[in-house]
Amino acid sequence: MNSLITIEKTKVDEEKFMNEIITTKGACLPDNIEDVISIFEFTDFKAKAFKMLSDKIKNIEEQADLYQSAQRSAQKWSITSLYAQKRMGELTRDIDPEKSPRFINKIKKSSTNDDVNSRAATWMNKDGPKAGIPTATWRDAEMIAKNPDVLDRVIEKAKSSNTIEIPTKTAVLNTIRVERQKDINERAKRKGDAKIINETTTATKDYYDLIKGFKSGIELAIKNAAVGKFAPEGKNFMIKKHNEIRNLMKQLEETL
Repeated sequence: MNSLITIEKTKVDEEKFMNEIITTKGACLPDNIEDVISIFEFTDFKAKAFKMLSDKIKNIEEQADLYQSAQRSAQKWSITSLYAQKRMGELTRDIDPEKSPRFINKIKKSSTNDDVNSRAATWMNKDGPKAGIPTATWRDAEMIAKNPDVLDRVIEKAKSSNTIEIPTKTAVLNTIRVERQKDINERAKRKGDAKIINETTTATKDYYDLIKGFKSGIELAIKNAAVGKFAPEGKNFMIKKHNEIRNLMKQLEETL
């Protein structure tokens, strides 16, 4: 296990700092949420700075080498930032908002006549319910932490691209949402298929029950015909219906 990284180490060697996070996929990041937030903010700033630089010089022919260098730096810092976000999500998952010191202190400072839930909601909306992190930020981070395989695939796709592709939080979250919807659709289809099978099983049972009754009905009809219970003029109608039934039975036999 690599030693834990702190912001101070970046002052000595940013490249080593960045590469260590990428190599370990964020496993070397600290357990302290405040340190991780600082690392995320730092790496996110670096990624945006290099992306801004590459965008500004993209179409300047004499700056082609600088553009490629800026793109590579933007890619690596973006990857580092994504791993910091994942680590943030791993840590915030274990934070109970109502047990947070910030939450408790905010409640203590509020008027005792106010509704506790209203005060809590107001504080959460302003500062975020987890370590002061905005709600949207920690929710995205926890979503990424919950789907590390998707994060790795998005990063590997960016790294293996013919052009220098910069992986983003949006790309990761969109991939998660697409795959989640695909999973929901597949589960719905499996559930639908199971329902069809149950209905088919019921229909098959109904058929066998029908055949038993049909056979008994024909045997009884033969006896009635022998004693003149059927009118002679109904014979053609009977033959027509029997032919229809024979054709259906033939179709069923050929289908099996």
